Amino acid sequence: MSILMDPDTPNFFWKNIDASMDMDCIIESEIPEISPAERIEAISVVGRNGELHESFGDYAAYDLTIPKITIPYERLQEVKNWLRGRGQLVTHNDSDKYRDCICSMGKEKEFENEIGVFYIFSVTFRCQPFRRKLNDRPIPFNKGILNFTDPGDEVASPYLEIAATGGDFTLTIGDRSLKVLNASAGKVSIDTELGKILQGTKNLFSIGEWPEISPGDNQLITSGAMKQGFIQRRSLFL
Repeated sequence: MSILMDPDTPNFFWKNIDASMDMDCIIESEIPEISPAERIEAISVVGRNGELHESFGDYAAYDLTIPKITIPYERLQEVKNWLRGRGQLVTHNDSDKYRDCICSMGKEKEFENEIGVFYIFSVTFRCQPFRRKLNDRPIPFNKGILNFTDPGDEVASPYLEIAATGGDFTLTIGDRSLKVLNASAGKVSIDTELGKILQGTKNLFSIGEWPEISPGDNQLITSGAMKQGFIQRRSLFL
C-alpha cells in the first residue's frame, strides 16, 4: 500500500480517507512533526547531590493536534462520523508511514464569508509512540542464514511464518534464540510482539527468548525441522 500526497500541502489520511480530496477539508496550518518522549524517572537520594535517572527504554503516547480545518457546512455530520474511533493516521510530511491513533474532534465554530457558510474546527489524535511503514514487505528465506537490514530507529518485534517439516526448529537473531517444540508439518505463525506461536488454532510451546530486530544490519539463522519461511520486520520509527 502507498499513499500519494503533496509534501508541501498540509493534508492527512485517516482510515484510508483523504481529508482534502474525499472530505473537502482545507487545512490552514502546517501539521506538526512530533517525536515521542522517552519515559525517564528521576530519583532523588538523600546525601547525594543532584538526582539519578532510570529508564527502561520505553516511550509515552502523545497528542497530535491539527488546528484550523475548514469544511463546507453540509459536510459537518459526515466529517464528525469519520473523525472518531481508532485507526491509522498518515500525514503529508511522512506519507510512507502511519501512526496508530485514537481520534477526538474539537468544538466546531460556524462562520460566514462571501461564498457561504463553513465550519472550522481542530482535531486531536492520541498517537502510540512509534510510526510504522505502510508498505512493510515480508522477506522470504530458506533454512540457513539470512542477512537483512532494518531501516527503523528502535528495536522491533518481528512476525514470522515458517514452513515446518515436523519436529523442533530454532530461530536465532543476534544473541536471542527461540526453539519451537513439536511442530507438525505445515505453516507455523510466530508473533514475537504478542508472544504467540500458532499452528492453525493450536498454540505451540517454545523455549528460549523472543527474537528482536535492531536498527541496521541483522542476521537470522534457522535450523531444525523447517525448510523456508518469511519474516516481516515491523520496523519502528520515532
